[in-house]
Amino acid sequence: MNDLVPLFQPKSVALIGASSNSKKYGYWTAKSLIENKFEGDIHLVSRSGGEIFGRPTFPDILSVPGEVDLAIIAIAPKFILPVMEQCVEKGVKCAIVVSTGFGEVGPEGKELERQMLEIARKGNMRVQGPNCMGTYSAAKSMNASIIDLAPGPMSLVLQSGNFGIDINFNAKSRNLGYSCWATIGNQMDMRFHDFVEYIEGDDDTKCLLLYMEGLRVESEEDGRKFIEAAQKTAARKPIAAIKIGRSAAGARAAASHTGSLAGSEKIFDAALRQAGIIRVDSPNQLLDAAEAFSKCKPARGKRIAILTDGGGHGVMATDFAEKFNLEAPVLSDATQAKLREILMPHCPIKNPVDLAGTPEADMWVFDRCLEVLLDDPDVDGIIIVGLYGGYADLSEEFRALEMDVARSMTERIAAGDKPVVMHSIYAPQNPECLEYIRENGVPVFGEVDAAVRTMGVLSGYGDLRKALAEEAAGELPDMPADRREKAAAIIDAVRKSGRVNMVETEAREILRCYGLGVTEDFLVTSAEEAAEVYGKIGGKVVMKIVSPEILHKTDAGGVALNIESGEMAGEAYERLVRNGRLYKSDADILGVMMTAMLPGGVECIIGSSHDNTFGPTVMFGLGGIFVEILKDVAFRVAPVNMPACRSMIREIKGLGMLQGARGSKPCDLEALAETACVVSHLVNELRDIAEVDLNPVFAWEKGLAIADARIVLHS
Repeated sequence: MNDLVPLFQPKSVALIGASSNSKKYGYWTAKSLIENKFEGDIHLVSRSGGEIFGRPTFPDILSVPGEVDLAIIAIAPKFILPVMEQCVEKGVKCAIVVSTGFGEVGPEGKELERQMLEIARKGNMRVQGPNCMGTYSAAKSMNASIIDLAPGPMSLVLQSGNFGIDINFNAKSRNLGYSCWATIGNQMDMRFHDFVEYIEGDDDTKCLLLYMEGLRVESEEDGRKFIEAAQKTAARKPIAAIKIGRSAAGARAAASHTGSLAGSEKIFDAALRQAGIIRVDSPNQLLDAAEAFSKCKPARGKRIAILTDGGGHGVMATDFAEKFNLEAPVLSDATQAKLREILMPHCPIKNPVDLAGTPEADMWVFDRCLEVLLDDPDVDGIIIVGLYGGYADLSEEFRALEMDVARSMTERIAAGDKPVVMHSIYAPQNPECLEYIRENGVPVFGEVDAAVRTMGVLSGYGDLRKALAEEAAGELPDMPADRREKAAAIIDAVRKSGRVNMVETEAREILRCYGLGVTEDFLVTSAEEAAEVYGKIGGKVVMKIVSPEILHKTDAGGVALNIESGEMAGEAYERLVRNGRLYKSDADILGVMMTAMLPGGVECIIGSSHDNTFGPTVMFGLGGIFVEILKDVAFRVAPVNMPACRSMIREIKGLGMLQGARGSKPCDLEALAETACVVSHLVNELRDIAEVDLNPVFAWEKGLAIADARIVLHS
């Protein structure tokens, strides 16, 4: 049984801190539980005694008869520990602590949370909160919050009570309600992944919504459990999320609100996408997504048809289609021929399909054109934009016509297999026909961009779901079976020398352990040896200073290129060592590394950093100005398989550079994906590693070359 079953499906609830004072939280919660007609036993615990809402009270939870599945605790923090002890003694399975004044206020509050959790774990009692606004479960008619919530097809898990009030106010205007609803506050015990995992098995939830300020993490495993739970859930039902804290100031505010860790914004964004979660930016966008997921058929692709009764709205929708990752292709000759039979000669029919004044003569063109577009196998979704709902202003006859056409269109859409969304400038007025359309399975929006964005969300979820399936079945590059043992020996040697910074020769050896092709290198310790080794390599040679104290070799004048003779090699050795001493006089210089100079290619960077929320990550981007100034990089939480690595490479804005810009030959994207994939598994398996920086990696038409490697261990 899932640990959260007693939270969402309790047989009995005890409210500790129940009150007859209408200004107290304990009064509001008692009222909500009773008025919502909870399908179970309600026990009111109050030190004041007497009756509340005509029900007897108990002095403490130990006095309550029978078993208690769920305790709602609404008391001051100074009284919390003995009450937690009593709940454990009573055998309470879950507790919701709605009180504030805990980890969000500072170290003393965090220590109190630690003690609460210690008590709860002694009795295997799960705890929601503290600093939250309770829970709602339609399955049990249980409203253990102070917000007026109603049943419906969506579930919402959030960190902010105010946001819960905000979104519920707007949800009511759309006749949307909840199967499960929970504010999780400080996530002392129950974390986002617990709720996501529970809702995956809730058949009454058609879509899951999240409002996130951050994940509370005791270790990176908390972040990884969230990704794992979300991937499993998103494979069955859509998840949309608002994640605040994009800016540094926003992240700081979020941390102070619930004690959450915002983490790296870029990595968090990548993690949400990797988890199969659609990210949106506002409460309205979150509800737009919820309404579409609750009502619409799944989108099979990006190709949309736009049906409009006004050219301007049609063009606007077409522009927004590109912005929201949709395509509005020219309709097939067969479809255009069918439309031409319906519409007057002056009506554009390529896409958008513009009714251009026809409805005033024949309202049924909406329905007949919709039928044609629904039947087109090359159309994945339909967006209707313009003035529908306003024809009733012309006459009573038009009002009746709009209703008749609305009924026919919604029946047709329900029988079809494609999502349809509608925009109307009359949506704010909610005329009868639009209300009917909305109540019968078609989201209606007052702004064109909202309608198109929402279709993009439907299409985007289809892409994410497909990516999850591909990644789950994805292949891995071949890696040596003994890689971990060999790499661990190198790491141990570095640790024993008292270092965390690997020199490049050591970093290259780690890469070789994992089967990554790096050119042969030689470590020389004198000018004479450098001249001798040059004779073994021949051609053009590159030389680099080797010192654990000099990580940025170019800055120290520690790199020499185009060495073409033994004499040049000896001179370069002395110059590099001299420059190293000038850069850092006490540097431990181990020697100079010599390798064959590689032919140039498109400069890329493949690397890894350790994120506080999710642990090791893998990163890909173009090198040079693209990474230093434009920050054109893509991330994944490691490890990932080949499908995710291919996708990561195609995310960067500079992809055209790799595909062959200005007549150059395209680069080997598969080789880049394989290298990124291996690096992702390397950092996942070797948890001593904090950072990997392969920069530059030269991408060629066939294959690639790692020109420089840096690895740093955790302190």
